[in-house]
Amino acid sequence: MVKDVITLKSGKINDYIHHIDLKAYGKARMLSAFLGEFDDCSILFDCGSSLEIKKLLRNIKKNQIPLSTFKYLITSHHHFDHNGGMWKLYEEIKQHNPNVKILTNKLTKTLLNDYENHLNRGRSTYGNLVGEMKLIEEQAFKIIEPSTCFSSNPNRLDVIETFTAKGSEVKLAILKTPGHTPDHQTPVLIKDNLIDFIFLGEANGTIYHDSKLLTMPTSMPIYYNHEEYMRTLVNLKQLNPLMAGFGHFGVINGKKNVREILLEHESFMELFKSLIIKYHDEKPETKYIVKKVFPILFPRTDLSVDRNPVFKSVTLAIVYGMMISLGLRSIPKEEMKYIK
Repeated sequence: MVKDVITLKSGKINDYIHHIDLKAYGKARMLSAFLGEFDDCSILFDCGSSLEIKKLLRNIKKNQIPLSTFKYLITSHHHFDHNGGMWKLYEEIKQHNPNVKILTNKLTKTLLNDYENHLNRGRSTYGNLVGEMKLIEEQAFKIIEPSTCFSSNPNRLDVIETFTAKGSEVKLAILKTPGHTPDHQTPVLIKDNLIDFIFLGEANGTIYHDSKLLTMPTSMPIYYNHEEYMRTLVNLKQLNPLMAGFGHFGVINGKKNVREILLEHESFMELFKSLIIKYHDEKPETKYIVKKVFPILFPRTDLSVDRNPVFKSVTLAIVYGMMISLGLRSIPKEEMKYIK
């Protein structure tokens, strides 16, 4: 098992968790999923878009994990790149285990099935790389209310279910972590009275560096809410996980390093917000703001940005999302029903 500060490769990261590079957009280090392999069942955190499902299933087969063992498919949020392929994965696994459930909250369920506007927005940024989404049947879901109890004492967290891994208890909790989207939730696994693993999804930015603890913003339109996002970061700082998994991309190992990345992201997001305001005051044009922000984001990744057009699209999106949150751009009326 890799014990570096940042784990980037697919493979087991402890006795029961697999990290999976879904090779989104046809490239490595773009999107992670995580698989929990227990004594009598398996669970999955996120699955990617419909374009990634075949790759995910190949990885599961390679690791000799029967599809019949999957009990829960757990979402972080409704975005197409994280769970747009959930309908496809569910239909495949249901053939092997009719009792498999998508474990999520009510709003994620609604947004997964009300996907047309979301996919259209995605296509404007990512083109045909968004895949397709389809309706998911009612019986597929097990709806939970994510917990608002954040505690450094794992015994105080609200446990949903308990599994066993090589005879040891592993408890599952799911925390309410809005901001990136209003439906974002964060699964936590507790073992030996420690938070063994937390899947942050996009609750704490993205990581596109192989060695430095640097983050990128996740202020994607149209639902990003900066105030909620920053409150979520304050809540997450109360936890002390041994490992943290990111949707984009990989794993941070060690309590100290996880703490550092939380603090780094909190600080950078406030800087990012202030820069958007500053450049908007200079010239209230999105293109101008993106041009000014791009050189600040560029050094925060070791990936080749020039060879990866997705990064340029993402920069436009996170700038626009922050502008919406700040009231500098408006949300389409038809989308307001999901905003408080």
